[in-house]
Amino acid sequence: MSKSTEPSHYQLLQVPADVPAPLLRQAYRRAAQRNHPDRRRGDPQAQEAMARINEAYAVLSNPQRREAYDDWLRAREARSRADLAWVAARPTRFEASWPWGLVAATMAIAMASVGTVLYKEAVPSVAVAAKQPPVIRP
Repeated sequence: MSKSTEPSHYQLLQVPADVPAPLLRQAYRRAAQRNHPDRRRGDPQAQEAMARINEAYAVLSNPQRREAYDDWLRAREARSRADLAWVAARPTRFEASWPWGLVAATMAIAMASVGTVLYKEAVPSVAVAAKQPPVIRP
């Protein structure tokens, strides 16, 4: 299991974070009886589950280790929230690319304007001929 999806020690023992010591011990005994390898024969993960339960109880039953673990849990939750906020704040593909669309449109208008001016200078006879009245010969 990866560290981010691994259940907390509190979740393993199915207790709230403010559980007092006597209730913590009861929860540990229940979890140990439920997951003991002797009761789950043939289950290859029973030993690993029991090791995690033992570690959870060892941490939560020691006040100093429990305080350090609670600090670590709060930091993990803060990191998770920060990661979610960063993903939500990241611009979408359209939001990131719209300035380039504006530049392309400006360039297209500029090129069309320059092209029109050059065309009118290169072909003045057509423009002048259209403005002159027709000549009538006798």
